[in-house]
Amino acid sequence: MGKSIIKLLKLKRETVIIFLLITAVTTYSSEKEKIKVAAEPDYPPYSIVNEDNHADGFSVDLFKAAAKAVELEVDFTVGLWSNIKEDLTNEKIDALPLVGRTPEREELYDFTFPYLSVHGAVFVKEGIKGIESLSDLKGKKIVVMQSDNAEEFVRRENITDKIYTTTTYQEAFLKLSQGLYDALIAQRITGLNIIDTLELSNIETVDFQIPEFKQDFCFAVKKGDTELLAKLNEGLSIIIADKTYDELYLKWFGPEIDKSFSAHYLIRPALYSLSGIVILMIILWIVTLKREVKKRSSHLQIEIEGHKSTLKKLQKEQQLHKESEKQIRLLLNSTVEGIFGIDNNGICTFINDSALNHLRYSNAEECIGQQIENLIRKKDNQCYNNQESAAIQVTETGDDIHIDNKIIWRKDNTCFNAEYHAHPIIKNEKVIGSVITFWDTTKKIEAQNELINLKNDLKRKVKERTAELNSKVEKLNKNQKAMLFLIEDLNNISKELKKEREKLQESNRELEAFTYSVSHDLRAPLRTINWYTDFLIEDYAPSLDSEGKRFIDTIQKGAKKMDNLITDLLNMSRISRNSMTFSKTNMQELVKSVYTNIATSKEQKEFIFKVKDIPIAYCDKKLITQVWQNLISNSLKYSTHSSNKYIEVGAKESKTGDEVLYYIKDNGTGFDNNHVEKIFSLFQRLHPDKEFEGTGIGLAIVSRIINRHNGKVWAHGEVGKGALFTFSLPKINRDYVQ
Repeated sequence: MGKSIIKLLKLKRETVIIFLLITAVTTYSSEKEKIKVAAEPDYPPYSIVNEDNHADGFSVDLFKAAAKAVELEVDFTVGLWSNIKEDLTNEKIDALPLVGRTPEREELYDFTFPYLSVHGAVFVKEGIKGIESLSDLKGKKIVVMQSDNAEEFVRRENITDKIYTTTTYQEAFLKLSQGLYDALIAQRITGLNIIDTLELSNIETVDFQIPEFKQDFCFAVKKGDTELLAKLNEGLSIIIADKTYDELYLKWFGPEIDKSFSAHYLIRPALYSLSGIVILMIILWIVTLKREVKKRSSHLQIEIEGHKSTLKKLQKEQQLHKESEKQIRLLLNSTVEGIFGIDNNGICTFINDSALNHLRYSNAEECIGQQIENLIRKKDNQCYNNQESAAIQVTETGDDIHIDNKIIWRKDNTCFNAEYHAHPIIKNEKVIGSVITFWDTTKKIEAQNELINLKNDLKRKVKERTAELNSKVEKLNKNQKAMLFLIEDLNNISKELKKEREKLQESNRELEAFTYSVSHDLRAPLRTINWYTDFLIEDYAPSLDSEGKRFIDTIQKGAKKMDNLITDLLNMSRISRNSMTFSKTNMQELVKSVYTNIATSKEQKEFIFKVKDIPIAYCDKKLITQVWQNLISNSLKYSTHSSNKYIEVGAKESKTGDEVLYYIKDNGTGFDNNHVEKIFSLFQRLHPDKEFEGTGIGLAIVSRIINRHNGKVWAHGEVGKGALFTFSLPKINRDYVQ
């Protein structure tokens, strides 16, 4: 059986070489690539686990040899068939070495051409009768291995409605031997190996074939992995051609041994001989004669069975040869390249579908047997000048020939540009022909010409653009000169502005000094006025009538208001003149402290003063204290006549996130928001002195302080509904040094 199967799988050497050349053209790279492969532990002799717990078996060795032939590194793992099938589907592994090709699996995987074709068998417990065909299994309990192609076959053909599965075939055979099932379907050689390994003497094979359950064993890869599939097909072809396949088959299956005779043919004559000692010598010659007749009949039966077996093997070999040729033909026709072969005389020996389409022939019979020169050139083309074709040159030299741009004529006298390869076919170290591959490069040439046109067009546009840029550069140079003159004028203006700014700063300093001096000097006469009015009240009060007392009171109020005004002016001057000292300030505690200091006991009882969470600030604490004093004083003052005396202080982060917005709001008398732009100006007041006293400088001081902190201040009011004052401070002041 071993030698016959080897012959079945052998291809004609010419066909193998052609296949190798095809796959060589489509092979992507010669660099070694590592792939992950998984095998079953219990499918003898194809896939087993050896004593070192490593994957072993005929299919495992065959995969390793095929991978080595195409320089693939293989990392083998072992797992249950149902698991490793899913692993290949989910792309956790790259290939499986032992997969029966079935319609169900063709939807999940891509397969190499088959390296072994075998039939399945039905196994029963010894003594079971009445099973002589598949139809006899109807209603029987059938056991198969889970996810095996036997299970797919039984379910697909609807053999029975009582199907049971096990995770391994060893388990299935053990349960069959225990009488738990009526029959078991598996691959014949695998089943016989398991029976021998488990020493199951009560299981036998039913003597009928299952042609519907033919198993073509292949290598399987994940769906769409055409690159790996091409390499494995190439590797299989190589190890078949160099007889590595034969050696592996002999290793795992051994030489063919004809077991068509049974032991009882040898035992029975011995029994007759022993019985001849007991019986009378007179009938010995009769027994001897019968034994000889039986012996000769047995030998004759063996010879007949041998002839039948040989005939079946020849039929199988012929069938397999047809299938192999069909597989090669399928591979040849699946390529986009045109492929044909010629012998040493230039006669076409084969041609694939792509070549027929390229050359406009309807079928291969038009080409096979024809001279190659008549197939790929115009018959009346005078430019050919009778030179031999490249394909014929290959048959003489044995060297590969590659022509990048060859004109090939079609049957209809049209032509096309092609990239053309010719390779020798070598047998017994002699060139017996050549195989030619070609493909239409018309679109490639058109694309190249289009690229050349685009390149020329680009050069033209670059030239035009360069001229345009040169013109602009020339204009730019002129503009640059004009710009230099303008910059020179601007520098002169800047110098003049700098001088004017220095003069202005000097004027401001003089003005501040003057303000300070005047404010300071004005206090002396005010003190004199206050002293003398106090003396008048103390010494001459009885002599003064009510009108005189009213005059003195008016003088004192005017002097006090003048003193407050001078104080505010001095504060304003001091704010602009003094340097600032930044520090980390607890704004919440500062606000509470200011309110406690400036609010009277009566006001603290009457007012609800609410301070929300306020973040710390980096500021000049003295100046910010002045800000809160002025704002809180205003809220207290302008809320005096309000029935709901409520003041709230809080803060929030700005939208940009780099500032904190502090606010104070009240329910006081408010103001007309149309005049809000005047509220932070010097001496500007929105309420008459009769209603609320003031100098009109407090909010101007607030604005000056906040501006010095790089912040802003604004207000919003509504008459009779209160006012809201807000100022911003940077989160980290650039001038602050901790």
